[in-house]
Amino acid sequence: MGRSHGRLPLALCAATLGLTLLLSPALAQVEPYRQHMENGIKLFQDRNYRAAIVEFEAAYKEKPKASPLFNVALAEKALFNYPRAIAALERALAQHRDTMDEGDEKTARSAIEEMRALLAYVTIELSPEDATLIIDGEEHPASPSGTRVVELGPGVHRIGARADGHVSAEQSVTVVSGERGKRVKLSLSPERRAPPPDTQPFTPPPPPPAPRPVPLSLAPQGYYVIGAASLIWPLGHPRAFPEPELNSGGAGSIRVGYRVNTAAAFDMMLQYANMSIASDDPAYQSARYTLGSTRLGLNVRLMTPGQTWRFVGSIGGGLTYDDVKFHSIRTQDGDICNGRCHPARGVNAFVYSEVGVELDLGGVLLGASLDSYFQSSRGISYQQSGEDITLYSAVLLQLGGSLHAGYAFW
Repeated sequence: MGRSHGRLPLALCAATLGLTLLLSPALAQVEPYRQHMENGIKLFQDRNYRAAIVEFEAAYKEKPKASPLFNVALAEKALFNYPRAIAALERALAQHRDTMDEGDEKTARSAIEEMRALLAYVTIELSPEDATLIIDGEEHPASPSGTRVVELGPGVHRIGARADGHVSAEQSVTVVSGERGKRVKLSLSPERRAPPPDTQPFTPPPPPPAPRPVPLSLAPQGYYVIGAASLIWPLGHPRAFPEPELNSGGAGSIRVGYRVNTAAAFDMMLQYANMSIASDDPAYQSARYTLGSTRLGLNVRLMTPGQTWRFVGSIGGGLTYDDVKFHSIRTQDGDICNGRCHPARGVNAFVYSEVGVELDLGGVLLGASLDSYFQSSRGISYQQSGEDITLYSAVLLQLGGSLHAGYAFW
């Protein structure tokens, strides 16, 4: 606060339809809350703090959570009404702590301490005891006792009282932060005559201008869709294939997810990758193998704050279906793998990670990233003499780079 591949198109259509059906009611539900919050922020920026408070309170009625109360506190603070600002923050901490992250909670407690240090405590005695207390033109509820302690911000305040059948009275009181010994006694005389004609309602002098705090903005939430085109280099090869060259393959993927707050999102990824690797052995220049991988996984996506650009990173995993085929490996003497290169396929687990940057141009997402895939190869096998033979001798590591494009609905 001031001082906060074949069947892929069919799967894609199904995912997109599901996203549309889920998205529409979610947006309809959040619209009134968001509208009140945006109107309140505009009024706050225009320094129309009392109207901003009305809008933030309307947003709170639509969706009770901490953010509207934080903004109410900011507006009350701008009006130098520190007790009301403290009350709004304490209400947010008491009732909506589950909607606050650690930074918001720390900021709220710090602001409460800061404003409490500015308060003065004034003891007011009223006679008669049921008289209505008026402070700076605002009436306070009646108290069973004629003596009460009120919290006031530093400066000049007008304290008055009124009661039926009595002459109203008021006086100016100047207090400083931390003051506790100030006492004000208001004894109302029985009414005998009308108030003097020159009695005018007191208008407190305007307070000095305060630093303009920045209202809390709405945390981005909503669905998103991202497509990616990738280059991938395999760092593991079938153990019997001689001298595989260093070559890359291509991949295409689509991710559909939901951003839950500023820093985190969850998405599901469907990807198809294909790599064709030739042999560097001069004796077998036409020999090569192809590896096709279809991956389905669930990722956690992490993002730094930023309206236009941000750093992004993902980590996740799932299952991959791998299919290995060999080409032009036959020779007059047999084959280049000594009979150990057979077509093989299987299902394996994989772990995926990415690190990159992203531009957000009004919902259009553009980005680039470095990717890595770490997967098991035990499932890639073929049968020989009734026995399962694995094609690879170790886990597979694949590295690559991707270009992203998508759209966000937050």
